Amino acid sequence: MPEDPFELLNSMTQQALPKIASKVTGPVKVFQFTGEGYEPFYVEIGGGTVKLTKGTHKSPTATIQVNKDNLLKMIKGQLDAMQAYFSGAIKVMGNIMDAASLIDVINTARKP
Repeated sequence: MPEDPFELLNSMTQQALPKIASKVTGPVKVFQFTGEGYEPFYVEIGGGTVKLTKGTHKSPTATIQVNKDNLLKMIKGQLDAMQAYFSGAIKVMGNIMDAASLIDVINTARKP
């Protein structure tokens, strides 16, 4: 059965929320994910919470365009997000510096 990036990321962040909460301070930031092989979704980070929602957001902080395979590899820690960005495997429109906070959240969620 193929994996769904939305479900995988949602499960990871909910399980790790106590660890993540300290990293998600400040104003809410919204990261829109789009790409081939999965339904668009967005991640809202801030105020001590992480919320994932299927669909598109009208005014995301940043839009991250990445295909399903690379997104799954990134979530699992098999693909470095910065290397993927500089190689063109990931495209970020909007505030790229804020996108770094999303990488921190994913990395924290992945650690046991």
